[in-house]
Amino acid sequence: MKPLRRPLAALLTAALAVALIAAPAAAKQQVGPRVKVDGKALPAPDAETFATSDDQAIGRMPPTLVGEGFNEQPVTIAHGDAPRIVILLSHSCPHCQAEVPVIVDLAEEGVFDGIDVQAVTTNTSRDLTNYPPSKWLKREQWPYKPVLADDRQLRSLVALGGTSFPYMLFVAADGTVAGRWSGELGASTWRGVAEALLEGRSLYE
Repeated sequence: MKPLRRPLAALLTAALAVALIAAPAAAKQQVGPRVKVDGKALPAPDAETFATSDDQAIGRMPPTLVGEGFNEQPVTIAHGDAPRIVILLSHSCPHCQAEVPVIVDLAEEGVFDGIDVQAVTTNTSRDLTNYPPSKWLKREQWPYKPVLADDRQLRSLVALGGTSFPYMLFVAADGTVAGRWSGELGASTWRGVAEALLEGRSLYE
């Protein structure tokens, strides 16, 4: 029986190799599992004070978000040692689609050097346009990875106080909210925000 074992083992190995080659690559997940929120959620914006120095979120510590990315890898949205920007994007949002190339161009210019830029895809649905978000961001050459895939309950968006998108949360070097805006900002506003964050100045001077 010994002489048969080697050919049989070789055949099994070859068959397994063929099966692995033929097997399709695992599909990227577009909606993550339940996002864990560590800390108190930021308040939803007030229409009269949102995007102003009177915004009630300014000075608060945003919660940490723990979830997964498109490839099911662990992703944590938390503060480090530098100022940061958290950007929440929806693949179907035309304002998000317009703003992403602006951010990509500015990143290539080095505008955000010294700032931690973190991204979350939210409001993801196969029934909406420009699906899936993973291919959209890859096509746009989004430079900041990994991206957190929000869950079906949009816990990331809610925890950071967002009600629309694109939603941008700006965090000072000390970890407190420096400001937050929604909608298209444009290159000049982004430059001003980045400069203020790096210099530790108010975003609303």
